[in-house]
Amino acid sequence: MTLPMVRRLNARTGRSPATRSIRNAAAVLALVLTVSDGVAMPRGLRRPSIVHHAAQGVQPGSACRPTPGAPQLSYHGGDLVAHAAVFVLFWGSEWQGDPEHQAAAAALRAFFQTAGTSPYACSLREFSVPGVPIDTGSFLGDAVITVPPVSPPETELEDDVIRGRIADEVSAQRAPAPTADTVYVVVPPKGVPVRSFGETGCGGSNFTFCGYHDSFLSGGRRFRYAVLPFPCSQDRSTCFVDTGAEDPGRALQAVGSHELAETITDPDRPPVGPSGWFDNRLGQENADICHSDGCLVELPVGGDTFAVNSLWSNLAGGCVASAGCSPPPVQCTDTGSGACVVNERDPRGCALEALVDPNLGRDRVGLPSNVVSCADGQPFCDFDGVRDGRCTFHVAICLNSSDPRVACTPAAISAIRVASSGSGSAAATNRANVVALLAALRDIDPASTGSIGGSTVRYSPAASTRNACSQYLDVVVPLRRARAGAPSASRLRLMARTSSGVVRQQLKLICAATFF
Repeated sequence: MTLPMVRRLNARTGRSPATRSIRNAAAVLALVLTVSDGVAMPRGLRRPSIVHHAAQGVQPGSACRPTPGAPQLSYHGGDLVAHAAVFVLFWGSEWQGDPEHQAAAAALRAFFQTAGTSPYACSLREFSVPGVPIDTGSFLGDAVITVPPVSPPETELEDDVIRGRIADEVSAQRAPAPTADTVYVVVPPKGVPVRSFGETGCGGSNFTFCGYHDSFLSGGRRFRYAVLPFPCSQDRSTCFVDTGAEDPGRALQAVGSHELAETITDPDRPPVGPSGWFDNRLGQENADICHSDGCLVELPVGGDTFAVNSLWSNLAGGCVASAGCSPPPVQCTDTGSGACVVNERDPRGCALEALVDPNLGRDRVGLPSNVVSCADGQPFCDFDGVRDGRCTFHVAICLNSSDPRVACTPAAISAIRVASSGSGSAAATNRANVVALLAALRDIDPASTGSIGGSTVRYSPAASTRNACSQYLDVVVPLRRARAGAPSASRLRLMARTSSGVVRQQLKLICAATFF
């Protein structure tokens, strides 16, 4: 029986460009070919990098560089993990008595205890499909397997032994029974490399990966699992993530976040089941695309900070590490990147800001982008909930915001003009969007009376209430029909006349063909 492919997180190594090209070509072939002995070729390999001298891992100031080209994750019809429930199996007596192992276990446990309800997990909601809404997860606990993972003369832990041990722990009721949401995470002790499909990690005879995930069938049940070998450095390869420091706990968090995200969005391969989300060009999954060292993000959750691997977002067109777990409140007073679109180049920009939920894109200075994408029928962002040839966005407007992100002095607004245009959009739909925005703007300031004339709202007295916001409005963007599946974009242009000059704001809303 053909075994399912293994998706793995590669060690950062110093292979030559020629070797990298060969491996990338192999990754493409892996989508359609299996070798003659019936063992599937691996895919989703992470691009290696060189360990320079004694320094290891992320270099200060490095940038997140996704896979070159135009990545695009596509859905291939398989099951997804809707509510990931993680159970960790620490394998080896070292996890009970050795301080280094205990500290690493505590760091990994802390991550999995909070990951399921964190902004990191909420960023995966983008990959929900109709009928399978990816949502919050949970931590089921952990256990220590006290028997040694390998016995002499073996020195490397084989993947099929790991599978057997997971099934044995479940049968002995030392681990929970598998469900569609259960994810088993196996962590061997230091110095025990794992072997899978002829490659090893961490260390071993063919050190090429830092972790992987897969699924298998046993006793008529489906098991999803990830393997995180204890972090190591060997020759010029390393699985550690901090410059000049070897912190196993943070390294396990980074690899664990990578594998958990990919298990949720692409848990299976034939013959276990159809695949989920991956890029058709190189077969890479969401964390593989954001492969460079600079894609490591410090994610604050509660009182802790975790090292996580950024994930590719189709909607953002880039790598992200977090998304709101609920619609942001309609106000533009957040610190940090915030949620509101602001014209930061205009010293009066805070007089007129826009909020689109959700908005994963970022502009050149890291603030929310004024270009927002969705796909027809995508539960995460298309609020009409069906594949009907159009996308329904949620948009709100705020006036005179106390926005700490920009140096701005609000000014009284005498009038706001609204215009809408867009390729492929029906004229009636554009007019309806403008009418809805005008009605919301008319009543936006409780201390002012708005009146609508044509495409303009005029205020008497001038609108000057601080942090005056509308509610979320439905803004509809149809797909263009001239070319099947072509994206359509609608532009909303707002111009406010203030006591200190004119302020302009523009949103570009893109409705793409569905990814599934």
